[in-house]
Amino acid sequence: MSFIKQLLKPFVEFDEQKEMPPAKENKPAAVATPPNSVAPVIPPANENAAHPLVTGMSTPVPVVTPASKYFPTGSPSGPLPEHVQYFERLIEDANAKNPLFQGPDYKEFIDSKLDIDDISDEGLKYKTAFNILKSAGLTKEKLLSTAQEYIHLIGRDLNAFQSAQAQQYQKEVRPKEQRIQQKAEELQALTLKMQALKSEINQLTQEVNQTRDQLNATKNSFLLAGENKQTEIQTELQKISRYF
Repeated sequence: MSFIKQLLKPFVEFDEQKEMPPAKENKPAAVATPPNSVAPVIPPANENAAHPLVTGMSTPVPVVTPASKYFPTGSPSGPLPEHVQYFERLIEDANAKNPLFQGPDYKEFIDSKLDIDDISDEGLKYKTAFNILKSAGLTKEKLLSTAQEYIHLIGRDLNAFQSAQAQQYQKEVRPKEQRIQQKAEELQALTLKMQALKSEINQLTQEVNQTRDQLNATKNSFLLAGENKQTEIQTELQKISRYF
């Protein structure tokens, strides 16, 4: 039983006895992201992956989001209004142009449900919305199958966005990450070199101090010995002059 079917079954009773299976489609699985978390960037298999919100390609549902509105942490508490609007327009465009969604379907059912929002009983609201469109050709099978198709439509768009953004990451972020790594390695090498130079300076300083002290001691000893000898000779000269 589909998710939409499980959702609607408690509230809606349908007259149809037989369900039509939804159209089979080989669709890519969309990656679910928990709230307040960052989706992992998956390198795209297709280097030409594109999405209107990433590559800026022509699209019937253009949305331009100012960079200043993005959260600096990359983990907003909820989606940006522009992104919510993007998927609303995506569904509206598919509903208007895709033959699969001709006539009343899941979108018209939701719109009708919103139009009768003054009905407080939820079950009655669902039944009334369905009965409004039933005369226009809406069936339980079409309601459920088109809901699934909208889910597939969004899933394909999510995957296209992730692939295009992963490609953008490789082009705009990865080179800078590599430069950071290179600079970090250079800094580490310089740090090791600085440590080696500091150790060498300390060793040379010790040797200079030791040699300088030795030279000073030798000089002072030599000068003192010479001065003492001079004094000794002068003393002898004085005695010679006195006695002779």
